Amino acid sequence: MDAFVASRLPAATTSSTPQHAATAATHLRQSPLRQGGTASLTAGVLLALCSARGAGRPNHPRAARRRAEKVVRHMCHRNCHGGEHLSPERKRELEAICEKIATPGKGITATDEGPGTIGDRFEKVGVENTEEHRRIYRQMLYETPGINNYLSAAILDPETMYQKDDEGVPFPEALEKRGIIPGVKPHLKVYELPGTKDTVMQGLDSLAVRCREYKAAGAKFAKWRSPLQISRFGPTKMAIEANMNDLARYALICQDEGLVPIVEPDIVMKGDHDLETAVAVNVEVQATLYKAMLDHGVYMEGTILKTNLVNPGLSCDHDYSVEEIAVANMMVLRRVMPTAIRGVNFLSGGQSLEGAAARLNALNKVKKRLGRMPWNISFSWSWALQAPLLNICKGQGGKIPLKEMSELYLQELAIASAAAQGTYQEGFPPDVIREDEKKDAEAKKDEPKKEEEKKEEPKKDAEAKKEEPKKEEEKKEEPKKDAEAKKEEPKKEEEKKEEPKKDAEAKKEEPKNEEKKEEPKKDAEAKKDEPKNEEEKKEEPKKDAEAKKDEPKKEEEKKEEPKKDAEAKKEEPKKEEKKEEPKKDAEAKKEGVPA
Repeated sequence: MDAFVASRLPAATTSSTPQHAATAATHLRQSPLRQGGTASLTAGVLLALCSARGAGRPNHPRAARRRAEKVVRHMCHRNCHGGEHLSPERKRELEAICEKIATPGKGITATDEGPGTIGDRFEKVGVENTEEHRRIYRQMLYETPGINNYLSAAILDPETMYQKDDEGVPFPEALEKRGIIPGVKPHLKVYELPGTKDTVMQGLDSLAVRCREYKAAGAKFAKWRSPLQISRFGPTKMAIEANMNDLARYALICQDEGLVPIVEPDIVMKGDHDLETAVAVNVEVQATLYKAMLDHGVYMEGTILKTNLVNPGLSCDHDYSVEEIAVANMMVLRRVMPTAIRGVNFLSGGQSLEGAAARLNALNKVKKRLGRMPWNISFSWSWALQAPLLNICKGQGGKIPLKEMSELYLQELAIASAAAQGTYQEGFPPDVIREDEKKDAEAKKDEPKKEEEKKEEPKKDAEAKKEEPKKEEEKKEEPKKDAEAKKEEPKKEEEKKEEPKKDAEAKKEEPKNEEKKEEPKKDAEAKKDEPKNEEEKKEEPKKDAEAKKDEPKKEEEKKEEPKKDAEAKKEEPKKEEKKEEPKKDAEAKKEGVPA
């Protein structure tokens, strides 16, 4: 066991030391997984080894834990768990295609019959099986005006993928222009397993290469059918597992190549089984399918289911109502179908258009009544739609009456769409919506506006004629305006040159502006001083009276001024003598004579 586990471990994990191995053994003995059998034992050994590996690196406990979980996923074959290998962009691309396919009220037209199958159908109605007949017939199915109101997708045969319409446009491109997603049937032929009556579908070995080519040709999705039959001893468990595993592998490869896989487990209606047996077998088949898809790592959100309606066998001796059949189908879906899958498109399985529409309509009514149904439930029909069309070819001398077939085809799609919405009433065909009718209705709405515009045109013309002289005068004046504009250019240049001077002057004027700002303050102060000035004015008479009293004194003083002047003149000689005395003293000292 240790050698087996070591061989399955990544190189980084197998580099443990003997001390780590001893720690791993201790972890293993103490692990609760030890009692869980071989698988649990292997998981326990892995966890123990990874724990030992992490024990030697105490600074990285989270990294060790992540390594342990990754190793366990690898050992448990979950390396592709839930589309883990797909990029986020690829997942978004797959989901977007699934969302368009599952548009409410729209379904899929299945036109993937091979040249041999459609040749048998042509032969029965007198039409020669040639490539050109197949081409123009498919062109009618893809380019009838109005089909985009009822179809979200179309399944093409590989031959049709590379054919073109009358305008030279490849059919996948022509469908996309109408908003219909093109898909392809990539499987090959049914093969009966030796020694049994069980069958499988061939074509997995080269599927990736073919998917790559079909995607380059314009395909957005693929469809793989795995037929099974209810009988006294079947379908066997081996047949169920083989076919469902093939569908899971197919889905995984398609997603890796960028195509949405439509998985189609088809339990054919042959047999005498009752409805209860059909429910049991369908639950087993679909449960096995989803388990295989999960085990293979298919991204469930990027898939669509196409399956048979749960019906009793054609040879069953008991009649069931469409309501009972609808309840049985919803029972199967609610028991096993993952909510991750966006929609289921039921195939007709050999039913007539009326029978398939009645059952699909009842199923959608039950869905509305019961609630809690997240899936879009619609149609993916081939025989139910094409059988009435081919009947028109009878008695036409080998010609294909495309116009009559196109008209009937559109009516059939209207019935299918109504059934997909739960609004179909048998005996009351729904109104057909055509692209031309929509355009005509829009044109009729616009007619009053156009007529009003026509009536207003003469007025507009008259006004335009009146405006012509003015426009001519304006044209004549334009040269003058241009000349004036040229004359003004030197002035503008001078103004630009003077702008710096103006700015400098403006800066000089700023102090003056500040003085102007201070003027209000001065005015306010002047107003405050007004009372004082009034008081001074009141005191002026008093001052004048006092001044008059002092006038006699001033006159006497004026009279005495001449006397004072005379006395001052008399005193001047005496002052001069006093000034000369110091000089005389100094001279006397020099001569030695006492003064």
